[in-house]
Amino acid sequence: MTDYDEHVQHTWNLTRPDSDGVTIDLWTDGYTVRVDGGDGEASETGRKAVEELLEKYTATGYRIASSYAVNDPVALDEEPEAEPDGRPEKCPECGSPVEYEASHCSDFREGEAWLCTGCRWGQYVTA
Repeated sequence: MTDYDEHVQHTWNLTRPDSDGVTIDLWTDGYTVRVDGGDGEASETGRKAVEELLEKYTATGYRIASSYAVNDPVALDEEPEAEPDGRPEKCPECGSPVEYEASHCSDFREGEAWLCTGCRWGQYVTA
């Protein structure tokens, strides 16, 4: 969102073919959330707000193009992992295609997951 991002812990970039992108930043304080390109939302409730914003934007047709730790040197130096075997044929909830997300974030967990492109059903790759 800015040229100066030492205060940013994690960034999510969302895209939709008929619209400009949306960027959601969670700051290193763990509470501050800022949105660029959306409805100007801002919050001080951390991951909970991020999850709500991701849900809001994916419900309106956006998809998560990237999700990455900004100020975590280990994460920045690692090569992206290849998609593991075992992708479900289709979503068990709605039948839509399923995509691989290398670092899916929820309120209580972060890791590799299979996510539905329709209803956003999800299943972590490892238990």
